[in-house]
Amino acid sequence: MTENLPDVQRASAFFFDFDGTLVALAPRPDLVAVEPHVREVLDALAVQFDGAVAVVTGRPLDVVDGFLAPVALPIAAEHGSIRRDSRGALHIDEGNEEAVAAAHAALDPFAEDNAGLILERKRSSIALHYRQRPELAALCERAVQDVVAENPGLVILPGKMVFELKPKGIDKGEAVRAFLEEVPFQGRTPIFIGDDVTDEHAFEVVNALGGLSVKIDEGDTLAHFRTDRKGLFEWLFRVVDKG
Repeated sequence: MTENLPDVQRASAFFFDFDGTLVALAPRPDLVAVEPHVREVLDALAVQFDGAVAVVTGRPLDVVDGFLAPVALPIAAEHGSIRRDSRGALHIDEGNEEAVAAAHAALDPFAEDNAGLILERKRSSIALHYRQRPELAALCERAVQDVVAENPGLVILPGKMVFELKPKGIDKGEAVRAFLEEVPFQGRTPIFIGDDVTDEHAFEVVNALGGLSVKIDEGDTLAHFRTDRKGLFEWLFRVVDKG
């Protein structure tokens, strides 16, 4: 299913999703493994493209840092609610903190009553994972819909075996826009690579800006190109080698 991905301009900026893109999905979020070649190619891209490489993820900032260490990159965490720029400065959206806390309190008993569900509390969002209980998908969807009905400042973001609840107006596309207003991303052609529904906002923004969008694996998408993780890293190493 791997397509021939195009050559990359020297004045490009790379934006990567984390789960399902940089790392393979795992039964639990804490069980993912970062293969050595992931750090190797990220480090090489950052050198070759003057630091214009960032991770845009739903994960918490410290968690991604822990997985990628010692590589340290600009990161938009929790879909952009928390963003660390290339200078190390943090940009934090403080909105709807009470709504996020209320939603977590409402969903916690539901997760406790259904073994195998994981309720992940982040700083600015929460995620209800049902990868270990896929038969509960419809039940989980109803539960998060009920919670959002009581907390209208939040929206539901469905993903692969997960429902995330996050503040309105925060998404990966807006995170990419914010990076592109700053050095070293400013003036560069954006490239976004992701695998999930949550990445479609970024694909839309990148496409509108004349950039390159790459979808990992199957599923409907706005992305211009499609590949798998093996094909992705083969392409990235070719990009680095040509530099």
